[in-house]
Amino acid sequence: MTATFDLLVIGADEASFSAAAVAARSGASVAIIRPRKRKNMAATYCDMPNFVWRRLDLHEYGLSLERISARVTLGPDGATVTTHEGVRETQAALAQEGKADHLLWADFVDEMTALEAGRRLRDAATSAPKNGAAGFSLFSGSVRDCAALGQATGSCAAVLDDYLGDDALKTHIAAHALGPSGLGGGEPGSGLALSEFFDAHAWRVRPDEDGPSLLSTLETACKDSGVEFFTKDLTEIARDGARQVTVSLADGETIKSRYVLFASPGAALKAGMRASVCPLAGHGAATAVLRIALKRPMPPAAQDNKAVFQVLDGAGDLQVAREAALDGRLPDNLPVEFEYAANGDIIVRTAYCPAAFRDDDGWREWTGQDRQAAARRMIDQLARRIPEFSANVRKTKLEVTGAASPDRPPIFMESAFAGMENIIIQPNRHNAVAAAVRLVDRILAGE
Repeated sequence: MTATFDLLVIGADEASFSAAAVAARSGASVAIIRPRKRKNMAATYCDMPNFVWRRLDLHEYGLSLERISARVTLGPDGATVTTHEGVRETQAALAQEGKADHLLWADFVDEMTALEAGRRLRDAATSAPKNGAAGFSLFSGSVRDCAALGQATGSCAAVLDDYLGDDALKTHIAAHALGPSGLGGGEPGSGLALSEFFDAHAWRVRPDEDGPSLLSTLETACKDSGVEFFTKDLTEIARDGARQVTVSLADGETIKSRYVLFASPGAALKAGMRASVCPLAGHGAATAVLRIALKRPMPPAAQDNKAVFQVLDGAGDLQVAREAALDGRLPDNLPVEFEYAANGDIIVRTAYCPAAFRDDDGWREWTGQDRQAAARRMIDQLARRIPEFSANVRKTKLEVTGAASPDRPPIFMESAFAGMENIIIQPNRHNAVAAAVRLVDRILAGE
């Protein structure tokens, strides 16, 4: 059996469902392939922009969202750095924490916002199937914008050094901006993460405690919009002429589509697709998410259970962790992000795990012992900042995405761009929902 669509979306996250639903409501025939084993451990999400909310009529689904209260970095010796969505609120928080750079904050945010507005990051990387290389492009309209692009496409560390002097504040920004992509901050192009980070759509939200989840709401919106769902394993992606792609499923069924969209590098990795050129792809590492159930309730870190926290000693730890992961080792000082779920669980995330491990015999895949070690190090990081935390852990559940098998080690192709332009991989985005929706709009418009 073969079905044909205008757009096939592969993935089961908020960006995937939003893109599929918007495309279907625009008149395209759309299908989505979601994994058989569903994973839903995230407690907060990228911002749900007003324009996506309106286009999907999400008010009709009883959905209610609240913004996270702050981004907080827990440093050594009880030091904290806190930033908020509002400039003035952030300036006040930084001043209270003794950061002299609070006087520079407004100008810094303005400059980063201008970098985002002054360049157009092509929101996708196109890729060839099965270990193909991916590319991305930057476009600009003026000499001034070109100069800004040159700065943005440098390293994150260099851009921060240009603007700020406080090491703790630079560590804070680097951790929150680079953490989702697992970047170290010294890579050329990692400066792009800063303008992404300060984009208006990058501030994260969580569903109201008494309302439906954002993920389930968007899945329902997809079905109501006429998106066809396939809950099957993908086995192969192949070119079918110059303008079509054929996707084979585990049961022998095939799908033909004009365009195939992966809304994240992680979704592409599962299909053997690798976005190796775009700096925001965060390639070469895996992401671990750990849900921790506590024996008894504990006061939240910084007395705020609606913030997103990073645990990091210094910005240099990001680069050390990145290099360890690429070398096939679990970093000793693992950078982690965590947040509090509505039920009191703590969700810990790190994008600095190796995709595969290197030992004397070469590359090997993750084992149960590796998973236990990763979970232990994630717990240890929180215990360094939260008194009596380790003794209060009752139960844990770990999920790892982006892991590679031994016959496909985490080595990305260095060849020049060679791919099919109708297979599209969206890099890691701080505003993934907004970016994915704008991307499908351009796809359907033929841009």
